[in-house]
Amino acid sequence: MEWIVAKLGVSTIQYAAGGIGAVAVAWVLKKIPNKTIKAQFGMMMYGIGVTCTLGMGKWKYTKRFWNKTVGPYFVDLLDNVVAHGLAEFIRGLRSDN
Repeated sequence: MEWIVAKLGVSTIQYAAGGIGAVAVAWVLKKIPNKTIKAQFGMMMYGIGVTCTLGMGKWKYTKRFWNKTVGPYFVDLLDNVVAHGLAEFIRGLRSDN
């Protein structure tokens, strides 16, 4: 095994191990139904959003700044640009079905 590392180099072995790991993760994720993945990821992201909003909206240093100026615009930016942009990108990816 050491002669393979010496011949190819450590970075090549790490790159190959990363690829094998990615294939293994993809195989495991393919076995889990999409509904389950979406539900779990959605709940996690919802929790992160609630934590962020409550933290920024109630912390004494950011309360006035977040609630009146940045918060509404930031949420609208994420909703209009990021969420809608990703939804349309995915719709475009599925256009060949």
